[in-house]
Amino acid sequence: MVKKDKTFHMNPFRLLFCSAILAATHAAAAAPQSADAGQFDIAGVRLGMDQAEAIAAITEKLQLDDSAIQLDPSAQVNPVTNTREPKYFTAKAGLTSVIVHFEPRVPYDKARPMVVGTVIYEQPWTAENVSAMEDAALAKYGQPSNGTAGVSYQWCLEPHSNPGFGCSQYQGPILELAGTKLRLHDIRYTNARIEFMNKAQSAEPVF
Repeated sequence: MVKKDKTFHMNPFRLLFCSAILAATHAAAAAPQSADAGQFDIAGVRLGMDQAEAIAAITEKLQLDDSAIQLDPSAQVNPVTNTREPKYFTAKAGLTSVIVHFEPRVPYDKARPMVVGTVIYEQPWTAENVSAMEDAALAKYGQPSNGTAGVSYQWCLEPHSNPGFGCSQYQGPILELAGTKLRLHDIRYTNARIEFMNKAQSAEPVF
């Protein structure tokens, strides 16, 4: 008597169909997500705020008094404004630190000569803090543009088509979380300052 082979065999067409479904699901989950980081804030501070606005926002959000704010103690002459301007201020809230960096407006804006170009929020590194920061960032900012599988989370309007590259090539506002460090930055302010300085040093050779 011949025994029946009870080994399970899946129809090859059904196997191919299931594989295609899994691949499509994975691709959809990993597809880059567009997010306007220029509309985000860290501790109430947004890109483009002036110094007064940034200090008012962070003191309200973190419930700080004026003594918690430390302005740049070595303000130097700004190449765009030609005046001494603080480049940053720091704020302390317990073990949390926030640094707000300013860039000059180009072209020069007398009403708002310096604006926020970078905000960095940081906590001490512990595994618990890393997990808490990730959960809080996802709850506040939504799905990262590069997904959640990489070593950092990034948000921007035009992420790379390959999630592995994230927002590395985007020339605009980017929010990035790496460990316990959250950074909001717009490189356009920096580029504008550098271009202004380069033009100021330009000269026509005559010899």
